[in-house]
Amino acid sequence: MKAWWQQLNGREQRLVAVMAVVFMAFIFYSALWQPINKRLIQADNKLSRQQVLLTWVQENTSLYQQAKQYSGAKKFSGSLSSVANRSAKTYKITITRMQPQGDDLQVWVDSTSFTQLLFWLEHLANNEGLQVKAIDLTPGDKIGEVRVRRLHLARL
Repeated sequence: MKAWWQQLNGREQRLVAVMAVVFMAFIFYSALWQPINKRLIQADNKLSRQQVLLTWVQENTSLYQQAKQYSGAKKFSGSLSSVANRSAKTYKITITRMQPQGDDLQVWVDSTSFTQLLFWLEHLANNEGLQVKAIDLTPGDKIGEVRVRRLHLARL
């Protein structure tokens, strides 16, 4: 390699040296600078999206809190068991067993449509002022059905 370098005249040596510097700059840019710069831009974009999301969450948190207060302020008439029975009939859910536990109520339901169960629970929470503290489900007799082994309802 040294012999090859020495056989080149001064102008060719300068040209090869300049090309070597340009080639090294290209390698540095392609292998290091460009990927790092691309990742920085991606991180900046992700940060911007996350800041927009955070702003949206902060703005809507107050709306959620207000809605929660209004839905929590609803009172139901009658005992927990009467509210559960009345609303279950509306959603065609057959309660097999109920057991009061202080201010709470334990409910058992044989095989029922999962969708109807969700609608019923949503009704209890939003319209009757009850909340589900715990629920144990098992698959029902048919596809799309579940058995409620235990549903723990309480007042909000």
